[in-house]
Amino acid sequence: MDLGEWLLVETLGPPQTWSVLAVGTSPRHWKSLVRMVPGKLLPLIATACASREPVERILPTSRSAWSRKRALAIPLVGVGDWVHGVHFRVGEGDTAPAGAASYVYTNDDRRLEVTSPGLGPDFDHGRSVWRGAESFEYVERFDGALEWAATMAHSEPGARWLGEMSVRAKSGLRTVMTASRNDTADPRRWRGLLVDITDSVAPQSKSFEAATVDTLVSANPDLYLAVVDTERVRVVRWINGPIPGLRWSGDTEESTLPHPDDLHRIMAARSDIRAGKPVLTLSALRLAATGGGWLLTDAEVTPLPYGIEPQSPPHFALVRFELHAGMAERAYDAQRMGIT
Repeated sequence: MDLGEWLLVETLGPPQTWSVLAVGTSPRHWKSLVRMVPGKLLPLIATACASREPVERILPTSRSAWSRKRALAIPLVGVGDWVHGVHFRVGEGDTAPAGAASYVYTNDDRRLEVTSPGLGPDFDHGRSVWRGAESFEYVERFDGALEWAATMAHSEPGARWLGEMSVRAKSGLRTVMTASRNDTADPRRWRGLLVDITDSVAPQSKSFEAATVDTLVSANPDLYLAVVDTERVRVVRWINGPIPGLRWSGDTEESTLPHPDDLHRIMAARSDIRAGKPVLTLSALRLAATGGGWLLTDAEVTPLPYGIEPQSPPHFALVRFELHAGMAERAYDAQRMGIT
């Protein structure tokens, strides 16, 4: 191992699965822990994990390069006192550990809870819990977003996922690596780490395709785009921000968003898209407004070419919502218009 360098060890699963995610701010994607840390030093990491307290030792005299060096292991404690990772260094250095935060994500309710102080005040947005599409609120670019969402939804026992994204922090764009494993007892519960690797991996601005979409949307102020999960008909991500006045965020149960009389049309559209229909339209779709009443919109649905497995039905669809004139400013008065 490199003396004086901070290692970030993930402890998201059983000890035999632990790995190294980063050296300093340089990513190491699930790098074998036993190949990077001498076996005689591994108990220090295990002790920090078990005690949930920092462990500091002066190592014994030996023929190894780390003889008589100072070793320090600092646990990253998350929700429920679970240790998600350990910062570990042998020897002296003048750098701080990479900024890192722990999180727990449960797929059933798509609740993301982040323990963020380890990332520093630059990432403090005044909240710790996000639900559903809110999880992408500060994401500028995440090329692996669909793969991430599909992996979380499928929840294959013993699964893991790692990727990078550009996020908006108070000082500007930052590159964040996310790594997660699901719970062996409950595969739909995921524990993870967010790691600031900006000093080694420059953040990326929006892709050409995303910039093109922004241009399209800016020219059509009543147009809104969303990626929707076709299995449970849930909004995964708003491409250009949510529809103004739509009651979509927080604790809202998404099945209550459409007007009850429109549900059969939505489920029929879902079946058609999963059966291979290339595009379909839902006219005069009523969606719940924040102040009561209904927003009136037309929706065009197109399957996205991503499935859990080859030849499987499309797991996602792109929905193009177009608000009827004036609906962005006020809720649709269903009773007055005679379509309740």
